[in-house]
Amino acid sequence: MTATGTATHTTTGTATGVAPRTAALSDLPQPSGTARALRYAMHTSRMTLTNVFFMAFSIAMPVGMYLLFGTMFGDQADGTARGMIMVNMAAYGGLGTAITAGTQIQEDQRNGFLRQLIVAGLSPRSFLIGSVLAASVVIVPALLAVGVVGLATGVEADPLSFLATIAVLWLGLLPTILIGIALGMLLTGGAASAGGVVTLMGMAVLGGLWLPLEMFPDWMQSIGKALPSHWIAKLGTWALYGGELPVTGLLVIGIWTLVLGAICAVSLNKAIGLTRR
Repeated sequence: MTATGTATHTTTGTATGVAPRTAALSDLPQPSGTARALRYAMHTSRMTLTNVFFMAFSIAMPVGMYLLFGTMFGDQADGTARGMIMVNMAAYGGLGTAITAGTQIQEDQRNGFLRQLIVAGLSPRSFLIGSVLAASVVIVPALLAVGVVGLATGVEADPLSFLATIAVLWLGLLPTILIGIALGMLLTGGAASAGGVVTLMGMAVLGGLWLPLEMFPDWMQSIGKALPSHWIAKLGTWALYGGELPVTGLLVIGIWTLVLGAICAVSLNKAIGLTRR
């Protein structure tokens, strides 16, 4: 009887000792989708911002082009041309950084980092949000660099107008971030980077960031007015100098954002489905 009681006590004690520990492990709070997205965004943006070559190139190119065009045409229109050139080159710098940062997803796929994230529980939605947030962070230095150099070289703007211009450019660049992500998801290897460069050049030239759109043939002007890059610069100029709000630009940017967001979501779900196999 004593032996039976001891065995019963031992078995019961073991069961009651293990169950709470197992339950405690399962009851540990898991990171939310928002927390996972923020962690991924912080990791990615930190990796990009510490890439000295990438950041130097993304800043030096638009600043150099601003100085070149500003020297050549900045005094036209009583000096307001300089401000318009500043806005256009800031938009160009942000555009290049946004597309390039977006295509970095291809690197995450190639080196297996995407698979690790999915195994760790990161959802497609959190991954997409984190990628957009990371790219949104890394475009800020290019915008500010061109803006500060513009103020230092004669662009007249009060602090509120300057900050509003930077903010409008930053918000308007959302669809270009999605373009980079879509390219990174749809293209493989070096094709993603090459596609990013071609897209950047096309949107910069046809969008009127380098030369006024009015200098192009009518058919090229029609294409340019359908691109978000053209309206990003127009909205930036509106924020700097005022005037009538380009509502058409808001519609164009909104449509591009919705369509590209859907493309990115579908492509990401497909890529993650393949990763899980």
